[in-house]
Amino acid sequence: MRRAWLSVVRTFNLCSAALTARLTPLGLHLSEHEVLVILAHTPHITQQALASRCFVAKSGISMLLKRMEAQGLVAREPDEKDGRIKRLVLTAAGSELATHVLAIQTEVLTAMADGVQADEAAQIIQLMERISAQLTALDP
Repeated sequence: MRRAWLSVVRTFNLCSAALTARLTPLGLHLSEHEVLVILAHTPHITQQALASRCFVAKSGISMLLKRMEAQGLVAREPDEKDGRIKRLVLTAAGSELATHVLAIQTEVLTAMADGVQADEAAQIIQLMERISAQLTALDP
């Protein structure tokens, strides 16, 4: 099992390195990439929901969002039903950058999956979902 775990970690690290190499010329970090991708697919989510999806503390996402707001990539809009709640959206510049970032992500994922058959991908998904469920069930 240790070898399987190490292969997952190695693959994750290699994927992160490939993305980082392509994002660095754009002045982006992986965390900013993740925010751009999530907001492109799920506009109007709350900061708390974004933090949960990014697996980071709300305070960490807060600092990241402030930086991205200052860069003109992200904006906060009041919730239609509850003005105390702010919803996150991409600005026009953020949407344009997100389109570019999604193309980079697709390039890396396509290269990563080259040669993997559909049934093999289904097995990977099944195994990783089962392992994720077991890890989720652990006490923090």
